[in-house]
Amino acid sequence: MVDFMEVIRRTENGPFISERGFDIEVVFKTARMLVKKYGVKFNRKELITLEPEMADGAFQAGLELAEIAGIYCINTSRQIKFTREELLFALRAAPRSLQIGWGKDQRVIQAAEWGIPRKPFIWAGFSGAPLTEEVYRASIRSYIKEPLVDALGHGSLFRIDGIDVRTDSPMEVRAARRELIYLREALGREGRPGMPFIGCESSTTGLGDMAVMNPELLPPGAFHFIPTLNELKINYRNLARVMAGMEYGVYNINLVDAIIGGYGGGAEGAAIVTIASFILGLLTCRASISLCHPTHNKWVSTSPPESVWAENIVGQAFARNSPLIIIGDVWTSSGTGTKDILQEIAAISITKSLTGNNPHGVGATNGKFPHGSGLDGRWMAETALAAYENNLSLARGNEIVCALVERYEKKLADPDLGKPYDQVYDVDSALPLPWWQETYDENKREFAQDFDLKM
Repeated sequence: MVDFMEVIRRTENGPFISERGFDIEVVFKTARMLVKKYGVKFNRKELITLEPEMADGAFQAGLELAEIAGIYCINTSRQIKFTREELLFALRAAPRSLQIGWGKDQRVIQAAEWGIPRKPFIWAGFSGAPLTEEVYRASIRSYIKEPLVDALGHGSLFRIDGIDVRTDSPMEVRAARRELIYLREALGREGRPGMPFIGCESSTTGLGDMAVMNPELLPPGAFHFIPTLNELKINYRNLARVMAGMEYGVYNINLVDAIIGGYGGGAEGAAIVTIASFILGLLTCRASISLCHPTHNKWVSTSPPESVWAENIVGQAFARNSPLIIIGDVWTSSGTGTKDILQEIAAISITKSLTGNNPHGVGATNGKFPHGSGLDGRWMAETALAAYENNLSLARGNEIVCALVERYEKKLADPDLGKPYDQVYDVDSALPLPWWQETYDENKREFAQDFDLKM
């Protein structure tokens, strides 16, 4: 494995290129060439691809892109490049299983291996959402209460004591510390003190990450994000997060949100860029887990058909060729309290369960509004587990997912944003209000009947 200090050296002595040159001459042109070379093609009728050679080709394309492009260091305008042998060694050395959390709440998360059915790991919370202190403290309990949820990831604080949390400001430190205080307080209150969790979502630069590396806040063995920037880029801020995480002992999650319609191209290029980012992230981000979030350039969420297809290709590519531990964002356009959000969640979660991604979410309303709740996480778990427990084939899973996408796709332009947390849950008890629970139960019965599933 390439030593991390050698990675830092390569930020100083790698090939020099302008950022614009990297975007166009390296990423855009190479991704477009590789899509054609390996025959990777989006199929609206197969959102879960039934062509294994498609996933294999995408993997080879991603590996080739990683070798050609490397990852661009914004601070030095240099490519951090690796040989194919170094990339392949990193893939072989990547963890296939992690035992995470503590005590009775400890869980095991594993990489998907093709042909071996594996129960999906459920990572829930109001991911990506900017929350007030009051909403954060109230809503986090609703996810912790859900017994099907294995681990927690719950959004960020955007205002503390009436002051907005700005990038690089002292408030970033305060927000990250408050976030962890509230999170661990809620875990203790709900009787799951050892539940695995992602911390420091309020930290945009890494200041907050380093401010909470304390056993009382973010203990060794917990998780934080290391973003790979769009597309195939990183900066010193995030490399500093890697260094701090390595020396302190927290797990790094490589957060990749390749843009469908960005420099990688369409859904095909975004899938290849994501694969390359995951491979490079093993070295530059020292990732133990990789997070897949193919962002639609128009709708943002991961529920459009192009995003669903891209996640399916990425999951199958690694499961078939070099297993990694992958979690995938369940980001919906609609908000909690609606039937639409349940349709979007089901399509994304079933796809993930069948193709090697463990669901992570729900990021309702694309993370714009505090319109999420624990029932969203429950439905994510129940639909992902239904795919596993009903032993769905890829073909049957594809039929269900395509049918679900048909139901909500036309609404993505003007989604139903639902309601705030305190209008769907009782704040004191952290339990759903009767009307929302009834809507949920009715939807579950209809879903099981429509698709002949045992739930």
